[in-house]
Amino acid sequence: MLNERQRALLDLLEQQPGSLIELARVTAVSGRTVLRDIDYINFTLSGTAHIQGAGSSGYRLEIFDRRRYFQLLQRHDNDDRLLAHLLINAFTTRTQLAEALNLPEAWVVDRLPRLKLRYERAFNLQSRPGVGHFIDEPEEKRIILLANLLKKDPFIVALPGVTAEVVDALSEIDSDNLQLSLIPGDYIASIVLAVYALRQRLTHRWPDSQNETLRTAIEHAGLYLGKEALNTLNGLLARHQQHASEVTSASIEALLLSLPDIVRLNIIDTPLVDDLTGHILRCTAAPVWLSENRQGSLNNLKAAWPAAFDLSLHFINRLSEQYDIPLFDSDLVGLYFACALERHQNERQPVILLCEQNAIATINKQAIERDIINCRVIIVHSLVELRNTCAEIEPLLIINNSHFFPDESRYHVLVIKNIITAAGINQIKDFLASAFIRQQPERFFLAEGSFHYDNAPDESWQIIITRICERLVINTHLTADEAERICQREQEGENLIVNRIAIPHCWSEQQTRFRGFFITLTSAIQVNGEPVNHVLITCASSSARHELKIFSYLASVLYRYSGEEVIALNGYEAFIALLRE
Repeated sequence: MLNERQRALLDLLEQQPGSLIELARVTAVSGRTVLRDIDYINFTLSGTAHIQGAGSSGYRLEIFDRRRYFQLLQRHDNDDRLLAHLLINAFTTRTQLAEALNLPEAWVVDRLPRLKLRYERAFNLQSRPGVGHFIDEPEEKRIILLANLLKKDPFIVALPGVTAEVVDALSEIDSDNLQLSLIPGDYIASIVLAVYALRQRLTHRWPDSQNETLRTAIEHAGLYLGKEALNTLNGLLARHQQHASEVTSASIEALLLSLPDIVRLNIIDTPLVDDLTGHILRCTAAPVWLSENRQGSLNNLKAAWPAAFDLSLHFINRLSEQYDIPLFDSDLVGLYFACALERHQNERQPVILLCEQNAIATINKQAIERDIINCRVIIVHSLVELRNTCAEIEPLLIINNSHFFPDESRYHVLVIKNIITAAGINQIKDFLASAFIRQQPERFFLAEGSFHYDNAPDESWQIIITRICERLVINTHLTADEAERICQREQEGENLIVNRIAIPHCWSEQQTRFRGFFITLTSAIQVNGEPVNHVLITCASSSARHELKIFSYLASVLYRYSGEEVIALNGYEAFIALLRE
């Protein structure tokens, strides 16, 4: 059985490689203990994943079979067992929980507050002095929570009469015959098991069930439900079926059109509407308050597409307000928006090709535009023509395909001789991906407005952000509206954190250029369970689509460094030097 420290090691290494010193510091043990933990983890996860040394970058987790890996970790997750006992019993004392789980009572005492924090967005865990602990949620939601656990592992708690044969028979129930075509069969089986587990505690009275087909199927599987339990089961499933049938493409598209800034981004298309409609329909027909497996870290994607994950939060809030559909997997919804943004990166980046030979210039222009999406090549034949063209447009790159020597202090120049080759195309791709920020990071990350904030150890994240933004407003680096947006965004959750640097951000209508301000902190702080040592306040224009690449570039650069190197950044100059490397 993996202990909490070993699971914490896996959580860290799932996100990024870590050195032995960093892993020991985060887990508060010696390096020798970390090495012993790694040996034990590798033995336990044999065949599914392996932690191995990766030279100067430290230790890296390689996952061979993601499905088996997550399933195996779930079997080591005592939180699920703890939650299952809390759901099945009206009140449970710490002693009773310790006996049921066969774990020390001290573990239960330590774990209950962590369980409450881990699932604070999914349910409310309460305690009553002299009575015990309980899940303070309506009966319908408690059934769904237990069903989510039983769907992951039907034997997470021992239920009388429930065997592998019973579970297999329940899983084979035909949802179409039950007139529940929108609900997957395995979800129906999990709801049946949850109602069966809670049959003695049901208090809500549902209308009498007329679904004899459902009763027959359950009894054929080897279980028996009384009248009230069967009424609860049928009413609950029928409600899910009805709500799912009300989810339409038209309603989802109307909801998308109501989101702020989405029309400007021009990403609403048929695939996005269909993807979101299908996802919401599934979540409505088979609600999931507890994820079936641990998702890998999406920090890289959040950093590359922050606009997508911001849109997902707005979308989920509107969905809850207008259609009363609770949805908490903002990460998965954010992926659909990220895909849509990727599909619609239609802004063509201007590149100037300097070449005396028109035939060579033409064939090179065709090769570049064919192989590099969204690249617009402008041919010039002399330095005079180059200067005149640069006066009208601001090229991201000048490709020198000639014997001329353009001023490299003013322009980003890449020399390509003769007919361009595949290697030359790759050079241009790599250059365009980050040239506009790598060459002049101080153009986007400003020295004025970057400072050190002397935060007290007990200051909350919201207070820190509020005070930093107030200072930026006073010094006219942010408008009051931008500061308000940033503070509001940080309250919504899903904070953007890249390798110990928090990146509070907003989308601005005030200015057209990206602005970033680097702030160091005196004391590290935990934000969404992740350590933060520095803050990077960013403000991007919603009309400048190329600025999305700045976030992606930031992620690619920052994740190349160890945590110790990022922690060691002592100010603006060190941060800029890191971006240039």
